[in-house]
Amino acid sequence: MRHTFDPNKDATNIVKHGISLADAPLVFNAPDKLTIESTAVSEPRLMDIAMVAVAGVVLVLVYVLREPDEVRAISLRRASKHERKLYASWQEEH
Repeated sequence: MRHTFDPNKDATNIVKHGISLADAPLVFNAPDKLTIESTAVSEPRLMDIAMVAVAGVVLVLVYVLREPDEVRAISLRRASKHERKLYASWQEEH
């Protein structure tokens, strides 16, 4: 899979969340990730929640899948308390 992102969106993401969209593969390729469909917008988006060992934190990646084999990162940030609980609960079940 090819990972892409808008450079302007990346700059905004770094300022807002302190994380570059270039790090999206850390979450997308995580072996134990939880994937949720997002219905917040008209374009189908996916949200992956995963523990990233390098950072030692749970991160959330929002992205769209585009043809052919493109993952377009939209947002990458630390998981909220609710998202961390959701991920921990999912981990216990699997």
